Amino acid sequence: MKRTSLIFLALILALGAVGCEQRVEKDAEQASGSPEQAKAPVAESTDEPAAQASGDQEPLIWVFRHRRAKQCYGDDMSLEESVTKLKGAGVAVHQSHCGLRTDVVYTSGCSEPTGDILLHLIRGHALDAALSEGYGPAEQIQHQKVECPKDGSGASTPESPE
Repeated sequence: MKRTSLIFLALILALGAVGCEQRVEKDAEQASGSPEQAKAPVAESTDEPAAQASGDQEPLIWVFRHRRAKQCYGDDMSLEESVTKLKGAGVAVHQSHCGLRTDVVYTSGCSEPTGDILLHLIRGHALDAALSEGYGPAEQIQHQKVECPKDGSGASTPESPE
């Protein structure tokens, strides 16, 4: 009986590990679009220094940062400020979007945080610099792209499907 229970437990753990791995791959695909799109080179912005040959071969990855938006108050970081912060740390930003975390429930109330985030596409070799500035890999969270707020309120609405 004890041996059967151990075998059953090992089987459950093995199935759980396989399920988690598939979920991580699915989340990474959703965060970056299709797998081909994530690997496709993106034209670098014109205000960057000449690209290093080794840097162009690095994969593109999405990083995120909370806007630090508080409900009822507009004390958040704009997308432009976030790009400037990354560029100041020597990180080349290829694309940027506003986003909304979908893996956390936020309570309603003034001064409570929101799920608003800022997303940036960078080269893999710049991840350490982005981490030191308070950004994290977007593949570790569930999120969706949203339209950036225009009124400074910090509130985000999901983008309409095209």
